Amino acid sequence: MIYYLDSSALVKRYVAESGSARITELVASDENIAVSWLAMPETLAAVVRRAKGGSISVEDLASIKAQLHRDLQRFTIVEVSGAPVERIETLIDRHALRGADSIHLATALWLKKVTKTPVIFVASDHELLTAAHAERLKTLDPSEGGKKDGRK
Repeated sequence: MIYYLDSSALVKRYVAESGSARITELVASDENIAVSWLAMPETLAAVVRRAKGGSISVEDLASIKAQLHRDLQRFTIVEVSGAPVERIETLIDRHALRGADSIHLATALWLKKVTKTPVIFVASDHELLTAAHAERLKTLDPSEGGKKDGRK
């Protein structure tokens, strides 16, 4: 089993918000965690913006960055090229996804296909989770707590 975290889920690892405890538990487990290369700049941008807004201290930002880099060394990082890119236009047309969301979903679908391993798509974006469910991925919204086989 592979847990694929999109950026909305990964941010919860570094910033306290609804679902953070579930993501921290998941990352601390021995589960196989995968992310797109896109998760790093998106997550970093989210925490830096919060620091610039004053909700994260300079010291905490440095600690968060260090933890992000340590975590990325443990995760499977999926490069986006070839097969995942081919599905992006179809996914956007089918689900009216935002650009980055289409990359995350295409990457998770590609990962499931090439590894022949069940992938649980972890996100906190309802529209993206609905699209993942429609594409036959198991989903998990960390804000809601439990694993879902589909939407509910």
